Amino acid sequence: MVNDESLESLELEIAMMVRALRTRTVELDKKQELKRASYLILLLISKNGPMGVKSIAEKLHLDISTVSRQAADLMEDEMLEKKQSETDRRSYLYDINEKGWDVIVHIRRGRKQRFSKMINEWEDTEIEEFARLLQKFNNLID
Repeated sequence: MVNDESLESLELEIAMMVRALRTRTVELDKKQELKRASYLILLLISKNGPMGVKSIAEKLHLDISTVSRQAADLMEDEMLEKKQSETDRRSYLYDINEKGWDVIVHIRRGRKQRFSKMINEWEDTEIEEFARLLQKFNNLID
């Protein structure tokens, strides 16, 4: 059984992390002129390959109209392109184009530098364990 004190400590630390990340992300998004949700769509497609709007919405826990609007913004900014599905000619998939890949590389480089500064004294095994536990936690949210 979970210890109440441990649970309260975990809840506080997660809340503090979310607040810090949100604050920092808003500042960075203004500089990068890319909305956080749009970046998540790019990351998701970069990991999974071309995806339909329904799949993106399910993975990000958003409604289809929100994803459609964000994807349209990415297409207008020339970072995504729409391709007809090979399995269902009535549907289409979003894929990242060259400009989109350039944006991902640029943003990842900046984020990697910031994370490296934050955890530069951690051992590789600590980083791997933290990532593993975060992934385990995130999987519970789905």
